[in-house]
Amino acid sequence: MPHRATRVDDTPNRDVLDDISFGLSKAAILKAAIELEIFTRLAEGHRTVPALARLGGLTERGTRILLDALCFIGLLSKQRSEYGLAPTAEAFLVKGKPAYFGDATLGDFAWETRGQLSKTIRTGKAIPPTAFADAFEPIWAGIAASALVDWQKQVESANALWDKLGITPENAKGLRVLDVACGAGVLSFALAKRHPSVRVTALDRAMVLPYAKQLAEAMGVTAQVTTVIGDALNLEVRAGAFDLVLFGNLTGYASPEQNVGMFRKAYEALTKEGRIVIVAPSADEDHKGPGEVPMAGIEMLMFSLDGDVYTLAEYRGMLEAVGFSEVTGHKDDWGVLSARRIETPPVKNDKP
Repeated sequence: MPHRATRVDDTPNRDVLDDISFGLSKAAILKAAIELEIFTRLAEGHRTVPALARLGGLTERGTRILLDALCFIGLLSKQRSEYGLAPTAEAFLVKGKPAYFGDATLGDFAWETRGQLSKTIRTGKAIPPTAFADAFEPIWAGIAASALVDWQKQVESANALWDKLGITPENAKGLRVLDVACGAGVLSFALAKRHPSVRVTALDRAMVLPYAKQLAEAMGVTAQVTTVIGDALNLEVRAGAFDLVLFGNLTGYASPEQNVGMFRKAYEALTKEGRIVIVAPSADEDHKGPGEVPMAGIEMLMFSLDGDVYTLAEYRGMLEAVGFSEVTGHKDDWGVLSARRIETPPVKNDKP
């Protein structure tokens, strides 16, 4: 999901370049700290430079400089000669905690791939599919795990999304939802929490679903949720079994042909008047926005052989190709669109 928009200066400003370089330095600091297990060892009680250096086989000079830099970027605190974990580091960067996000962060850096962006643009060759899956497995799992900590905040955004889509207590009654590539499941679980009669089938990879189950329990919707191991590109669902099919941040990584295949399965899974909802970065027709959506295109370019940041018109073409109608883009800084399965009645012919 989006972070913040970047303002374009009307005059030359080298600070823009310095900020980018500074961000890269902070990423390098965090990467080193995760690889050296600094946060985990601090949590174990090793709070001084000599203790951390001795335990990890590190130089004291390098350890001190790294720790002070971590204090500067807000991940550690310091009292005299002892260091402590800031709340964010304690929640997400200590190995063994349910919401540990360290491995996912390392996977997200993926500098071996990001550093080859110019080569990707020159050759048109993305990271191979197998390596893509290997690189993103810890990221998907890490994002799901982190939701266990801050789901209350995410629920606020989810509820705003369902309001935007016009899901009310009246039309949500008894709603059967298929959440494809559910991840942590925050979007669909928020709908279930809001409307006790909603039932959710959460589908994703085996390594992700345990986090979805934990989140369902934390949100108090376990009785409303069924988890299913499955592959979004090879959906196997019963015809007419759902009133709403939800696709999260998935469709941009798929080719138009793959999306058409997934949307066809979704169409078959829906009841008459059922809806498909897609929450994924969706570009303006000129691809300048909205918000930071153009940045998402870099992810698609590097990690997907055929994906793209599709426009509403492109999504409309894919959805209408399998029979969906009323394709609607809902104003958003990221991308939310929906469509309905409306079966056109046969045209009457009074001629003999």
